Amino acid sequence: MFKSVIFKNSYHWLVLVLICCVVAFKWEALGLPFFWDEAWVYMPAIRTMAEQGPSIMPASIDPDLYTGHPLLFYCLASSWIKFLGYSLFKAHLFPLLISISLLISIYIIVFKWTNSWFSAFLSVLLLATQPIFLAQSTFLLIEVWLALLFLWSFYFYFNRNWWGFSITVVLALWSKESAFCLVPAFIIIAIIELLYKTITPKVFVKIALCVVVLFSIGFSFFIIQKAKLGWLFFPRHANWITMADFFDKIEGSVLIIFVSQGRNLIYLITLVVSIVSFVFFKNKLTKNHQIKLLAFLVITTGFMLFASINFFSARYLFAVFPLLMIGCSLLITSVHKSIFQYVVIPVFAIIGLVNINNSIEHPYFADVEVNYTRLLKAQVEFCNYMESIQPNESIYAPFLAYTNLTNPYAGFVQKSLKNINPVLLDTSNVYYINTSNETCKELDSMIANKNVYLVKRFENHQAKVELFKR
Repeated sequence: MFKSVIFKNSYHWLVLVLICCVVAFKWEALGLPFFWDEAWVYMPAIRTMAEQGPSIMPASIDPDLYTGHPLLFYCLASSWIKFLGYSLFKAHLFPLLISISLLISIYIIVFKWTNSWFSAFLSVLLLATQPIFLAQSTFLLIEVWLALLFLWSFYFYFNRNWWGFSITVVLALWSKESAFCLVPAFIIIAIIELLYKTITPKVFVKIALCVVVLFSIGFSFFIIQKAKLGWLFFPRHANWITMADFFDKIEGSVLIIFVSQGRNLIYLITLVVSIVSFVFFKNKLTKNHQIKLLAFLVITTGFMLFASINFFSARYLFAVFPLLMIGCSLLITSVHKSIFQYVVIPVFAIIGLVNINNSIEHPYFADVEVNYTRLLKAQVEFCNYMESIQPNESIYAPFLAYTNLTNPYAGFVQKSLKNINPVLLDTSNVYYINTSNETCKELDSMIANKNVYLVKRFENHQAKVELFKR
């Protein structure tokens, strides 16, 4: 009987098909080298830890490799590589499985919150068609893992499962500093519940004390780090904490979360549907759903504030995206009309496909756009060419290209190439590397003035890697 219920539920099949589509879309990426922060930050640290032994303890590897971050994700990824063996496919498979787990988790949790498979599937669809999710889904980076922990921490909190809540929050705190936004967020959420009278003052005090204890456990990593290395936070990163560009970063956060990659259309449709539902159809959100929506806004605001006083990157904001997409789903599915389901799903599927195509054709490259595979393929051809010719003269390479050619852990070369120079104005340079994702005004000027001539160009659609010679 249980099997028959599963197989007769069309939304189960739709989720399965959607996950298969995600895997098929990302299959090629599993065999490609590492991109951007994967190549020069995460992979060297993870490979080194795999060789020396997985650990979550500070200074278990050179702190310059993990730059003072909590080490849980590094430990998990290095354990995966250590026990299963290393290859590009196996390394990328680890984050893909985490990403699939995130989609399945959303499906299960939203159903438990709403008792609606339609709402559950729509939540999955809204996230699975986000270009930022598809880009991050096979990156050996921490963002999808952090989003998974955020999701389950909210689930356990609202279900009053304090052991589950404690474990997921501590795991998040031991994964990345930005997870400490959860600490004030859950206290504020408890205050909201107190105002809604869904908890008593006594329960509020217990929640606040629990959160403080979890903060202490999570912060133990930095206390140990201070004892071992003499500093709490990596000195270079600590120097990046500033209010100087606060308002510019807040503006950037708003654009990334609420506007970029077609998300403005998703929120606009959500707003229109909400007005129709609550004003014209007189539908009402339950008190629990209202609290959840406010909770999602609280953590989103906190995340934006945290990002705006630190080194800023679009992918850092991803952890709150699943919660926001769930929030949109809760509002959209407040319209209880059966025919509505047959309209909403195709509309958001089409919007998602358009957004994905726009990301594929995007002229600029970043770790939140799915066009990155085109650049990687051009870079692979270029690196193979460089390995074959092995020039004896000095070769200028911008930072990321320098990493790709000198660090075998980046996945491009078998061993470090010689004569690679990161200093453009070094007069000993004979060759110059120009790439689509690393612009340099001085090199552009040299090319425009014909001080250098093109030796070889590798292109893949809008991506190109060029070798010039003086």
